[in-house]
Amino acid sequence: MAGRFLKEPNIEGGAKSIGIPAGNTAKRPGSPKFGTFRFNTDVGRLEYYNGTAFKQVALDGEKTLTVDTFTGDGTSSTFTLSSTPTGTGQILVFIGGVHQESDTHYTLASDDLTFNEPVPDGETISVIIGIGETPDS
Repeated sequence: MAGRFLKEPNIEGGAKSIGIPAGNTAKRPGSPKFGTFRFNTDVGRLEYYNGTAFKQVALDGEKTLTVDTFTGDGTSSTFTLSSTPTGTGQILVFIGGVHQESDTHYTLASDDLTFNEPVPDGETISVIIGIGETPDS
């Protein structure tokens, strides 16, 4: 088996860079090990193997979040968000400051957030949108 091994695996504090394997998607290893890192030249990003699939490392930067606020009226259970999240993992939902779990307390269909029961009259609903998204540039 060919490869390079470090006798001393510590990287000196003055090091300016470290080389890692690079190649296009087709050149990914056939049987990668958990935690394998490489640079994917097709997408121009660092990626790692999570034990199931290669995942891209998010780009550095800030993301502007959207916060929608509604008020319960005791009869409504569906509220339309100002933007369409890609899924429940992209939002945080609170009623009266208490976090609501997806599928337990609400469902999401496109931009419609539907609670399992009407939100009590006067309760503030806060939805933070874009929580799991990363900038594209």
